[in-house]
Amino acid sequence: MSEPKRLHPITIFYEIMSALKELIIPFILFVIIGNSGDDSFWNKVPLFIFILLIVAMIVSGFIKWLRFTYWLEDQELRITQGLFVRKKRYIPFERIQSLDLSEGIFHRPFQLVKVKVETAASSDNKAEAELTAIHKEEAAALQKIIADAKRGKNAEDVEEEVIEEVVYKITTPQLFFLATTSGRAGVVISAFLAFIFQFEDFIPYEKVFNEMQELIRYGVLFISAIVFVVLVIAWLISVLIAFFKYNDFTVKKVENDLIITRGLLEKRTTTVPLHRIQALKITESPIRQPFGYASVKIESAGGTVMEEDSSSIDLLPVVKKSQIPDILGEVLQEFSFVTDLKPAPKKSLRRYLFVKVLIAFVATIVLSATFWPYGLLACILIGGAAVWGYAQFRSAGWNIHGRQLTMRFRTIEQHTVLMNKNRIQAFDMSVNWFQDRADLAGVEAKVKSGEAFERGHIPHIEQEAAQEIYKWYSHREFTKSEQA
Repeated sequence: MSEPKRLHPITIFYEIMSALKELIIPFILFVIIGNSGDDSFWNKVPLFIFILLIVAMIVSGFIKWLRFTYWLEDQELRITQGLFVRKKRYIPFERIQSLDLSEGIFHRPFQLVKVKVETAASSDNKAEAELTAIHKEEAAALQKIIADAKRGKNAEDVEEEVIEEVVYKITTPQLFFLATTSGRAGVVISAFLAFIFQFEDFIPYEKVFNEMQELIRYGVLFISAIVFVVLVIAWLISVLIAFFKYNDFTVKKVENDLIITRGLLEKRTTTVPLHRIQALKITESPIRQPFGYASVKIESAGGTVMEEDSSSIDLLPVVKKSQIPDILGEVLQEFSFVTDLKPAPKKSLRRYLFVKVLIAFVATIVLSATFWPYGLLACILIGGAAVWGYAQFRSAGWNIHGRQLTMRFRTIEQHTVLMNKNRIQAFDMSVNWFQDRADLAGVEAKVKSGEAFERGHIPHIEQEAAQEIYKWYSHREFTKSEQA
């Protein structure tokens, strides 16, 4: 690969389509909806502008493809690019953390992949460099050359067999269970509403809502049926999204890396160096927890190995919680999957309940007065707040096992975060006036996760326990008396 190469010509089409995505909503607003219907010249100006923009995109896409070249030379990946200004980028092999591959619907018919080059300096979900479309064989050769160079091997060295160990592969029943319990219906509805309200300047929402006011007031069953249908449709869409995203999800251990592949329409391959793993997060949703299922995510230090909608990486998207130690115990020997957590003290229960129940009580009064008599249904909020607070109390727990801190807490889902001492970036202990009276404290530990932090926190534990954790963290090495 010492000779400069260009990307596959499909890159031109890819660049044009990526740019056109940004023009879809403006096109609908100004050209379609904003069109008054007459044939005057000024009414056609927006259409002419969009045609010129499309032509400019086609030309710039071709020039970008023509001026983009890459090659390997002197233990470096070298790239030249630029539309008007010629830019050169040299990336030494030793700086490259991973090459992450993905196959979109435009790549598969031509046996192409997109390659993201990630280094320790990669940030803000942006790769150090990106090869939009190259052949799979070239990507594999690129991976091998860089990996061999980092191991100190030369091209003439004897070929060594790379051992791949399949750590996890999702089964069909697991995929179905994952898709049906994904809980993404709310995300689908939010995205739909966000799209609809892009047109608020053209659709008379206020008039529509006023005309439906009487129907909403007296047609409770009708509105309830509409809401039910919308929720079912959103759930079905969320099932399809999860099915396509996690299809053929596989985790392999290759030397000192975890290789994660997934996807049906768009196949993604993510490389996670073991030394970059900051923490493990085990999550149990209210739907999956009664069945004994959980998911495991990796908190990774920066870079673009992160998921698109999160700073975490799915490692085990769905698995029996009892099987996690057997699956990951040998692969991630740095972590200890302890289960004997110390619970929150009984005297902290009222602290978990009081604020939530108080907020729910005030909300119930306001809703009941505003929407009488149907607002009385809001009384269920008080019971829900009490159940939520009690669930948080039952979930709270912690443990110190050697150099690992384990913290369990609940938002809506129950989370268990496993953190090694040398990965913890900060530890905070807080005591407010109400907690001090009950000899309680709140604790929080943070680890690096992408450009932000992932935290484990327990709002109410005994002050003695909080001080024990703080002492463990503040001493980087154990004293002889502590070890005894």
